[in-house]
Amino acid sequence: MRKLFLILIVALIPLAAPAVTVDRIAAVIDRQVITVSEVSQLVTVRFLPRGNQSEDDYRREVLETLIAQALRYRDVERFGAEDIQRDSIEARLQEIQNRFASPAEFEAALIAAELTIDELRALIRRQMQVEAYIQERFAPLIYISNEEIEAYYPGPWSQQRRERGLPIPPLAAVREEIRASLKSARLQKDIEDW
Repeated sequence: MRKLFLILIVALIPLAAPAVTVDRIAAVIDRQVITVSEVSQLVTVRFLPRGNQSEDDYRREVLETLIAQALRYRDVERFGAEDIQRDSIEARLQEIQNRFASPAEFEAALIAAELTIDELRALIRRQMQVEAYIQERFAPLIYISNEEIEAYYPGPWSQQRRERGLPIPPLAAVREEIRASLKSARLQKDIEDW
């Protein structure tokens, strides 16, 4: 009986299916796994705007965005996710659709990515919840003094205008524009530090 069992096992070994890779891990954040297929889905639907970067650089940017979002979303969940208005989600969805030459091309990308329009909306909602949380957490803490504005105006701000061939208006006319620019740069730095 034992010989018969061994012969049966040996006979069935060639019939065993070869191992097939279903997906690969792109990153692990705590216990959350980001797969290569998740990155590919967002690349396919052009979830992020793409400049003149190579395919590999764009994929890396998408992966880094997913990693940062996963880390930040933990705080969002802990402190409560803000409800995002449907029209804001639709506006962001329209931005993504506009990255394609036609609605048919966008639909084809959704099919290729194996995403439904509602799943894409859910991804947009999550991204916007993280953005809202960041604004709520960091923006109120940023203070730009008049001294900073007065130092920035004759230096980098005026230099940028000269390089683009634009006139340089008086400081009083652009004080709030400069304040907003400095605040935005500081917010971005605080987010990166975080």
